[in-house]
Formats: sequence, C-alpha cells, structure tokens
Amino acid sequence: MLAKTLAVVRTLFLVFLIGYTVRALPLWREVAKTFDEQYARCAENLAFSSRAAWFGIAWIAFETFLGWWGVTRAGQRKLAAPATPRGGAGEPPHGPR
Repeated sequence: MLAKTLAVVRTLFLVFLIGYTVRALPLWREVAKTFDEQYARCAENLAFSSRAAWFGIAWIAFETFLGWWGVTRAGQRKLAAPATPRGGAGEPPHGPR
C-alpha cells in the first residue's frame, strides 16, 4: 500500500516540479530593451531554477529516507518473527495410504 501511495505522490510532485520549472523558462516574445531588464529576467529565472533543483534534491532525500526506513523495518520484522520448528517438532509425516 505504501508503494502505491508513494507512486501517486511521486507523480504529483513530478507534475508540480515540471510546472514550476517551466515557469522559469524565458517565454517572453519581446527582447529585453536594456541590460538591466535582461539581468533582472535572468536573475529571476535563475532563482526559480535553483529552487526547483533544491525541491528535487529534497525529494530524493525524502525517498532515500523512506527507503532506508522501510528496509530497517523489514529487517526488524524478520528478526522478530518466530522461527518455525524443523523436523520432529510438528505433525508426524503421513505415510502412503
């Protein structure tokens, strides 16, 4: 269940990140008239791109944390499971009929 939920959240985050990054693209139809205007546009786009990269890094860290958490929980469950008795402790074997 956790894997399916995480897949849905991952997809929604990816759509958000794509939309956020597209916002940083220079989609103006007109060329900047002055150097100051060009610099301001570039700085703004760089800020959006930088934030999008940090969002991506944060997501990778989050998934890494969840992965390690899931692995350690699975290991604890295996250690806590009672050992099944082998040979002789269970029902006697059934012979031919």
